[in-house]
Amino acid sequence: MKKVLAGIAILFVAFLVSFSSVALADDAAAQKLFVDKKCNTCHSIESAKIEKKMASSKAPDLSDVGSTRNAEWITKWLNKEVELNGKKHMPTWSGTPEEQKTLADWLASLKKKS
Repeated sequence: MKKVLAGIAILFVAFLVSFSSVALADDAAAQKLFVDKKCNTCHSIESAKIEKKMASSKAPDLSDVGSTRNAEWITKWLNKEVELNGKKHMPTWSGTPEEQKTLADWLASLKKKS
């Protein structure tokens, strides 16, 4: 019985390690997209150590955006389908739908830890 439990524990740990590796790879790809698509011209993500390039930008830091917005809303925002404070997102999204999904999913996952 102990060997079975030990085997299950090892499989569980292996699963967690592989899952977290995939999540880290996804985060890295999304962070690269954020920078490559020049989102950091206006926005910072302090939690990911991404600084905005335009110091005068009043666009918010997105470190906690996932606490108030989900991926569906973020996608609509990037596509100018919704407004925030009476305004639509400034630039038009220039990437692929897959890139947009990657970015929106990652941004929706950003939540400050309590």
